[in-house]
Amino acid sequence: MVCECFLKNLGYAALAWAAYKVLVSLYNIIYPFFLSSSGNLLEKAGAKWAVVTGSTDGIGKAYAFELASKGFNLLLISRTASKLEATKKEIAEKSNVEIKTFAFDFTAGNFDQYDYVIKEITSLDVGVLVNNVGLSYEYPERMHEIEGELKRVADITVVNTLPPTLLTAAVLSQMVTRNKGIVINLASAASYHTMTFWGAYSATKKYVQWLSAILRKEYVSTGIIIQTVCPMLVATNMSKVKKTSFFTPDAQKFARAALNTVGVVNETTGYFSHQIQAELLFSLPGWLLDKVIDKGSLAIRKAALRKKEREADTKKEK
Repeated sequence: MVCECFLKNLGYAALAWAAYKVLVSLYNIIYPFFLSSSGNLLEKAGAKWAVVTGSTDGIGKAYAFELASKGFNLLLISRTASKLEATKKEIAEKSNVEIKTFAFDFTAGNFDQYDYVIKEITSLDVGVLVNNVGLSYEYPERMHEIEGELKRVADITVVNTLPPTLLTAAVLSQMVTRNKGIVINLASAASYHTMTFWGAYSATKKYVQWLSAILRKEYVSTGIIIQTVCPMLVATNMSKVKKTSFFTPDAQKFARAALNTVGVVNETTGYFSHQIQAELLFSLPGWLLDKVIDKGSLAIRKAALRKKEREADTKKEK
């Protein structure tokens, strides 16, 4: 009788837990994207300058356009000066805001080199910092066989971890003084699971996610918003996906949706269909999730290696 009662209560508890998980997933999918709004970002930021790293392409460029449309002045930081000037011109044609540019190679692993860009940033009243710059693999691969070898591993590690750490630390002092500010750290859905064949990328994006969560605790008594955005696939040069779909938006659609969640949720995939994918995919048992991810990664790897072979054959023929 006692055993039967225990099993019955255990069953109720399991059902209650399952219902709770479903409700949380529905909240994450519906509330940030359909029932809420970020409101006045200028007011939440407390200052008119927005700094965007990796701002000449993809998600970073889209964030810059969206922030300019909301009245923020921009400091665009990326590696190539010519691309920065082209992006500046594009934005200036659509938004009447002040735009500065700063060319910087984020693969620099030396603090003395970072000191130049930090001085440029802290010379402004920064209301928003978008830590977007990032680096990924050419294609999924085991660690010792990564395209680009150890240099690529080093660059991925530095670019994905050092900028969000140093630049966030640099702007927080002025944000604390005014008790307002917004830091948006672009991580990746790759941070949600130990992804085979994406070791350095997945691990560094987990670092960004973890850092953001810790900083939210450290600055919980302030008016500073620290948000982590963990996208699934967006049609960008970095993702090597060109065709858009319901599950793969272009960068502009993604950035617009993600910005609308600032101050609403601390962590998000940034896009409605991405949140659906994340809630379903990452609720799978670990062993099954590994099978799904590994199958997809190996398919991408196979296609990339075939492409390399074709290109090598073409060169030989020439």
